[in-house]
Amino acid sequence: MATGFLKVKGDKIVDAQGNAVVLRGAATCALNFENFIFGYPGHEHQFRASMKKVLGEDAEYFFERLLDNFFTEADAKYFASLKLNCIRIPFNYRHLEDDMNPRVLKEEGFKHLDRVVDLCANQNIYTILDMHTAPGGHNGDWHSDNPTSYAAFWDYKDHQDRTIWLWEQIAARYKDNPYVAGKRGMVPMVCLTQH
Repeated sequence: MATGFLKVKGDKIVDAQGNAVVLRGAATCALNFENFIFGYPGHEHQFRASMKKVLGEDAEYFFERLLDNFFTEADAKYFASLKLNCIRIPFNYRHLEDDMNPRVLKEEGFKHLDRVVDLCANQNIYTILDMHTAPGGHNGDWHSDNPTSYAAFWDYKDHQDRTIWLWEQIAARYKDNPYVAGKRGMVPMVCLTQH
């Protein structure tokens, strides 16, 4: 059970009483479609476009059901049964912001992130939010859902500023949730690697 917010003290993570907390965890790719998990060659945006081409408007229904069922209460209970107390949730920024409408928060995009955070919290599992894709593409690889294979994030300040803006929105949303371990003295995770 969370005993207040986690924070960093020296080289340790501690709870509200100052007790050291060792985070033991795993990750779920529930909100960032990676080709090695789903078996399609290519990026998430390509997978979504292909499904829309085949299913038409039903593609949205398909992806909603996929997101609803990829990580469930049974998964959270399983992780808890393994004595894990932390789950990393990689997510695609496109759930929360659209490239054609930058800096406008897509409130509906939080639906699935909120659900996974809550499912984990119900099992006394902390979550670490991992923006696994960033505006502009922080590398050219498939896991960052970069349509150009050019890591524009590093060359354009606007992509960097949008990422900061988006983290501010995320931090404001989860600031009162003690089960989200990536705030208040802890750095939210952005998987920013340039290859």
